[in-house]
Amino acid sequence: MRRPRRRSSLLALILALALTASACAGGGGRSTVPDGDAGIAPSAADNDINATERDQLQEGGVLRWPLSELPPNFNTHSLDGALGDNAAVMGALLLSPFDFDAAAQPHLNEDFVQSAELTATEPQQVVTYRINPDAMWHDGTPVTVADFEAQWRALNGTDPAFKVVSTQGYDKIENVVPGSDEREVVVTFTEDYVDWRELFSALYPAATNRDPATFNDGWRDGPLTTAGPFKFESLDRTAQTITLVRNERWWGSPAKLDRLIYRVIDPDAQIDALANGEIDFIDVGSDVNKLERARTTPGIELRRAAGPNFTHVTLNGTSEVLSDLEVRRALALAIDRETIARAFLGPLDVPVESLDNHIFMRNQRGYRDNTGDLGTYAPDRAESMLDAAGWEHAGAVRAKNGRELAIRFVIPSQAATSGQLAELVQGMLQRVGVRVDIEAVPVGDFFERYITPGNFDMTTFAWLGTVFPISSSRSIYAQPAVGENGELDVQQNYARAGSDQIDRLFAEATSEFDEERAIELGNRIDALIWQVVHSLTLYQRPEIAATRADLANFGAFGFASGVYEDIGFALR
Repeated sequence: MRRPRRRSSLLALILALALTASACAGGGGRSTVPDGDAGIAPSAADNDINATERDQLQEGGVLRWPLSELPPNFNTHSLDGALGDNAAVMGALLLSPFDFDAAAQPHLNEDFVQSAELTATEPQQVVTYRINPDAMWHDGTPVTVADFEAQWRALNGTDPAFKVVSTQGYDKIENVVPGSDEREVVVTFTEDYVDWRELFSALYPAATNRDPATFNDGWRDGPLTTAGPFKFESLDRTAQTITLVRNERWWGSPAKLDRLIYRVIDPDAQIDALANGEIDFIDVGSDVNKLERARTTPGIELRRAAGPNFTHVTLNGTSEVLSDLEVRRALALAIDRETIARAFLGPLDVPVESLDNHIFMRNQRGYRDNTGDLGTYAPDRAESMLDAAGWEHAGAVRAKNGRELAIRFVIPSQAATSGQLAELVQGMLQRVGVRVDIEAVPVGDFFERYITPGNFDMTTFAWLGTVFPISSSRSIYAQPAVGENGELDVQQNYARAGSDQIDRLFAEATSEFDEERAIELGNRIDALIWQVVHSLTLYQRPEIAATRADLANFGAFGFASGVYEDIGFALR
């Protein structure tokens, strides 16, 4: 059975949740988490999706899925396509060799590949795939080695014309060639790559990956040729909807649902849409208002998991003010991460703990605190450091050479939690003489016009993690490189901060097959990320979904892949 996956590289998710000061109270809608166990799931192996056998599901139906914005690009490997909303759509349309269970263990996706094996380690690493003979694109074209080869060439970083979100893993491949026939794929690596199972996830057709223009811009008006249990039917920019229907050429278990309808709804209005029966679920996250409303809405239940997702503040290391490392260090000391975690997590009855690692989550093996001298809130130290950096505190706002120490904190509009978090930071930095100007920008412009081009000083959103914590983090924390065209290739390093040592350790860690050694290297990387003050991790974001009670095989997935063809509504 094919199990559509979540992206193997981290995906940005705009914080679209609300913060209130009220405490949680019981009553109303049913929760699948017992009383007294409302916190983040105690184990990474837990999730909550109302798992139901296919023969216990209704045939047909429509899942109405809320989005915060229409994806600007339906190519998830492109720089502006790596968004959570986009992954939600494209996961129903694309193939990946592996899926993952709630314990983050890989399982072969036999609808896509009959086998995927490490067939040699000396003198070079070789992985061989045998494509399912029935696998085809929805236009009837077979999936072959040509699709694998084209994806490697587009994503390996050798041609800067391809605006890719990450080259991780693909830049370690020497060649992709056919084996015994066009359905056998032989991948030879230039150096060891331990997370080879993440490669060729979300496989696009060769035609997309052979041409930079198609790769960068060809998928902006909607998905083109795909392969999955669903296919693209329409995009209505007036109604702000995307409609997918069953793919009649899908060779696996047929989708239980007739269609998926994605609809853009203001995140703060999604709870009203759920209560009114206009959509079938919402992401609650750390929004206590949504949690309380969902609990008291008939026919709605709460589902929870310990997902690998986290909230952070990113500092732009190339902005005029924050290019000074000592200023970034001072601001880090002036931001009380424990207070922020308490404000967002406390009302949800989940463990109130700051997140002290950029690579590993608290419920992942390898987690440890690497914050060093930046881990404790110390506003007095921050003031001394700003004094030493030449920012005089004569008035309400510090100044240097006639310029005030002012920070542009850019957030997406219509995202209550982003605004609340920015206001908390604003108050904390005001204490040490730093003015924070909060700038709310249209959701659709947030990444494309502000974050990706570096048009900000500080920002906040959430990262959606994966089962490959080290390799999937490289595109965020490796130093941006200047391409042959003279442009800075940031991939997902929106902070534009890093070091040669971080890059070397990533190269070593992603080639290390000894898990304990790889974990140690991952933690050394994290300690260096703290030292360059790339970003401040705040808290692990609780995965809480409010869903229709009869919605099955859907909800809080945790580390598990979603199985789009198995989503449906339970028999009454």
